[in-house]
Amino acid sequence: MSNILSREELFFELDNLRDLIQNFDYSELENVTFLNLESLFTYIAEVEDNPFQRQYEALEAALDKLEPFIPFTSRERAREFLIKMNQVETNEEIEWLKEEFSNKVRNDFVNMIRLIDSEEEWLHLKEICEILRQSKEYYHTLI
Repeated sequence: MSNILSREELFFELDNLRDLIQNFDYSELENVTFLNLESLFTYIAEVEDNPFQRQYEALEAALDKLEPFIPFTSRERAREFLIKMNQVETNEEIEWLKEEFSNKVRNDFVNMIRLIDSEEEWLHLKEICEILRQSKEYYHTLI
């Protein structure tokens, strides 16, 4: 069973994640451009002793805490998940699908945070995460 954060804890963790994303330091690599976050994360995962490892680990730890409260960021991603979920038949396929979409949803969420350019948008995203938190909290009171 996952740990249900309080509203204050959720907002603290979200603000922490936003700070990590906004202050991600790319300066240790010169003349390198990553096409997207997925290519950066692949580089970090594949290259030992890379200059981003410490920052990446902090980012992953923050996402681990927030994962149960991360929304799909697009209808297309949610639709893709539902279609694939309808096609799985075994527990192994379900676990594989959860892992695949966990990574996609996390990357989408980080990208969304990177693109937020107003405090109003940020507060709206936090409230969406809060709605997910409340629904999980309610569900846990039922079981």
